[in-house]
Amino acid sequence: MSPRRAFRFPAQVVSPDAIQWDGIIVNISASGAQLEFISTTDIPNRFSLLIAGPKSQVKRMCEVVWRSDDRLGVRFLKDC
Repeated sequence: MSPRRAFRFPAQVVSPDAIQWDGIIVNISASGAQLEFISTTDIPNRFSLLIAGPKSQVKRMCEVVWRSDDRLGVRFLKDC
């Protein structure tokens, strides 16, 4: 398990059928992250996480390991 660090940064979740949700990365590690949304109800258990920086964009495949009304805990599966 990798140590997590605070990381308040915008992110976008994209489902396999191209539906998108905007959220915030609350914390992140080499193996996963905690994400915050208005609601997690319709977000699937597997998705692509897009993290856009000033010069590049990172895309990671994720799987939900826990879920609350407004947050997801995810583990990274592989780079896309």
